[in-house]
Amino acid sequence: MEGPRGGLVTAVARGSLGEALGLAPGDRIITVNGRPLADLIDYLQEIDGEEVLLEVERAGGERVEFEVEKDPAEGLGVEFAQAVFDGVRRCHNRCVFCFVDQLPPGLRPSLYLKDDDYRLSFCQGNYITLTNLSEADVDRILRLRLSPLYVSVHATDPAVRRALLRHPRAGRESLDLLHRLVNGGIQVHAQLVLCPGWNDGEVLARTLEELGRLEGIRSIAAVPVGVSRFRRDPVPLRSYRPEEARAVIAAVQRWQARFFARRGTRLVFLADEFYLRAGEPLPPASAYEDFAQLEDGVGMVRKFWEEAEEALPAAGRCDGEGVHVVTGVAGAKVIHPLLQGLQRRGRARPARLLVVPNRFFGAGEVTVTGLLTGADIAFAVQAARRRGEEVRRLLVADAVFRSGKGVTLDDQTPEELSGRCGAAVEVVPADGGALVRRLCG
Repeated sequence: MEGPRGGLVTAVARGSLGEALGLAPGDRIITVNGRPLADLIDYLQEIDGEEVLLEVERAGGERVEFEVEKDPAEGLGVEFAQAVFDGVRRCHNRCVFCFVDQLPPGLRPSLYLKDDDYRLSFCQGNYITLTNLSEADVDRILRLRLSPLYVSVHATDPAVRRALLRHPRAGRESLDLLHRLVNGGIQVHAQLVLCPGWNDGEVLARTLEELGRLEGIRSIAAVPVGVSRFRRDPVPLRSYRPEEARAVIAAVQRWQARFFARRGTRLVFLADEFYLRAGEPLPPASAYEDFAQLEDGVGMVRKFWEEAEEALPAAGRCDGEGVHVVTGVAGAKVIHPLLQGLQRRGRARPARLLVVPNRFFGAGEVTVTGLLTGADIAFAVQAARRRGEEVRRLLVADAVFRSGKGVTLDDQTPEELSGRCGAAVEVVPADGGALVRRLCG
């Protein structure tokens, strides 16, 4: 890691104290009250007071100090480039299922960054494995009550977890840290990436039983492994078959019933992809309780449908002539019922689906919309035109351009994708209400 260089300011809110001080994007807050800032947590600790001393490095290199009097809870109204200022802690595991290791060469460097940083877990909900925590890290987490944390557990059998993560601390040592954190009052949202024959079946039963005994475990997300055609690891690994996905669903439903009787919560929740792969209906919204693991693909489909239903009463008539909603193979199972519902309600000329097989990562293995490339979308557009479809406008979920730079995985902006497809590209939020409002606005 780099030494503490402070936080790089990217935005300053209008009317804020930061604006009054003359702070601007490109400035760097180096210290607060003389304390060097390693991360956002340091900043939030020090800024909470009536009298604050700031040391700021201007974009041009000049250093200035500000003595500030303010209300104790008042912030500066600034946003930082990232939550850690001294460099992201990298992941040193070699997980057999790691999707970053399944990327092809030649993509932008940021895609290959594997973080394993407890600060990003607390600030942003990133998953950590606990294999790189120092004693000082554990003390800080407990002292500052950095909770909740998001932890990739995968298995509580030490030998299985060590085999999955391929790190010497992945077994009993890091699992003991999990117990220490939970017993110290830290709440944890756990993740299990399930791999056929590795950590399902009896191993999964042990994992759920042992995690279920820990009161600090607030939720458990079980997601299926993703396998790309670029995987070169010699260790055998494959995706779930439909009948295997159904077996996992049945097992988890039994555990949900036990947990609900014991703790008043289902506790463990399956990613939507398990139901889509199995061809099984998704649970009702109530079964996801507070949607605690939404960002892990748990309940996103149900929430999408709920948002769409809420938007329908105020929606007008749909004019979808020449409009195609771009989706991956998995997403087609989600959006198709919505378009059918619009048609049943008498909306005129509903839009059509443009289902895009993921040729880049491997059609049939990687099916989510968020991993589509511009090249695959353009290929699907040309195929639709060969079928005689008129393609004038593409509605593309913002998840396809989620890099933060507004580009696809193969570095195409919406404007570049539009030129390549010969159709207007409109980026829409990936929620059902936004899609309904766009189609029937």
